[in-house]
Amino acid sequence: MAFYGDVSPGEVFRPSAALSNDIRHLLNGLNGFGGNPFCANGAGTVRIQAYNATGGEIKAGTAVNFDDSKKMSGDAVPMKTFTDPKKPWGVVTQKLAENEAGDCFISGPVAVAVSGSGDYAQPTAGNPSVFTRGAEGAPVLWASGGKGLVNLGAGTPENYDGPFAISYDAEKKQLKVKAGYLTRNGEFLSIPEKEIEPKTGTLCVKSELDGGEWSEPEIVFETPSQFRYPIGHVKKTGDGDKMSVAVCSYRVPVAVILASKICSEEND
Repeated sequence: MAFYGDVSPGEVFRPSAALSNDIRHLLNGLNGFGGNPFCANGAGTVRIQAYNATGGEIKAGTAVNFDDSKKMSGDAVPMKTFTDPKKPWGVVTQKLAENEAGDCFISGPVAVAVSGSGDYAQPTAGNPSVFTRGAEGAPVLWASGGKGLVNLGAGTPENYDGPFAISYDAEKKQLKVKAGYLTRNGEFLSIPEKEIEPKTGTLCVKSELDGGEWSEPEIVFETPSQFRYPIGHVKKTGDGDKMSVAVCSYRVPVAVILASKICSEEND
């Protein structure tokens, strides 16, 4: 926000659109979208000045990334449309026209639109104005009727990123299982990455021995057994726009399948 000097007694008063807009933005920021900076319980809130470098309007409650290809404008950092949750991002708390500057929250409680269910929520590139609830993102402090209060910057549970790591792509509505390794009776194999339709159940690496021949390894939802090695669990709730998917990877460096048989001994 700009600096505005005091008005002296007797001075002709001239209304200022810039002053009026900045006051509106300040009040809007205090009314539901962010923590109150004048209260002690807002001490954990961190916001920065950022300007809209997207080329279009940004709506209040929209997630944004920051644009390294653009220069700062005074103290305002350039921001762009949200595309990557793994890069620094924040939430704009007021409607901003092209090149307009305003508050962008990067830490603390912020009210946003939410869908699905789960203890965490994050935006998607396809819909940065609605946070999808699940197992990743910012902790959800409260949610009801499509609105939620999320705590930016509080972090998420430690994410496993090794062999057979399971993640959910909210854009494609598909599970992604990273490549991993399988050993079956000592034969060491590499299992390629796979996308799979989400549902509730246990994901396993499956390879069966039949007639002395091994079946092609595959990643499937099935009950763990001798020829189905568990690599993680998935919980799906709801459908369509209200679908939420929570995943748990079992941190499996190598899936192990062993086939053995008790042989009979005949005495002469």
